[in-house]
Amino acid sequence: MAKRVINKREKTLMLIALLLLLIYLAVQFAIYPLFSRYSNATLERNQLTIEKTIVETDIANKTEIEAANKAANDQYERITQEYPLLIPNEEIDRILTDLCLKNGLKPTALRFTDSYGAPQSESNNDDSEPYPFTVVIATMSMKGNHSALMNLLDDVDANKYIYISNLGYSVINNDTDTENANLSMTFELMFTNP
Repeated sequence: MAKRVINKREKTLMLIALLLLLIYLAVQFAIYPLFSRYSNATLERNQLTIEKTIVETDIANKTEIEAANKAANDQYERITQEYPLLIPNEEIDRILTDLCLKNGLKPTALRFTDSYGAPQSESNNDDSEPYPFTVVIATMSMKGNHSALMNLLDDVDANKYIYISNLGYSVINNDTDTENANLSMTFELMFTNP
């Protein structure tokens, strides 16, 4: 068997084939995995940047929410301190009677018609916070004159938790003497819940 001699052209082709094989192997086993890792690292970095932005926004929002919550709690405390605690109807009767007598009116009857707190919500969540105020509605009948009524209205106007929602005034027997006027007044008293 005779040995075959490789000519220059075949050597060049073999070198080119070998070089292409080395380039293919380098791309397949070195460059492509590095590029894949680089792409994955870039993608992960972008995801972490987004998560970091979300966390920073949440921290900024949390600070704003805490500040708003503190302001709301401070306002709630200030408002609830302006109104007295809810008291029994007998004590309300005494307060209203004293208020009328002090201004020269003679109370004849007092009727508690209603009291309410928070508006009824459509959802009955037991974990909702209780409404902080109760409004007690009381209607008082009394006798007196116009000047005594005006004094009572001034006293009620100066009071922060007693309001008048209805007032009826009629003179008995068409008397020109207004000492004998019948009055009916509906008071709304606002209290904080204990």
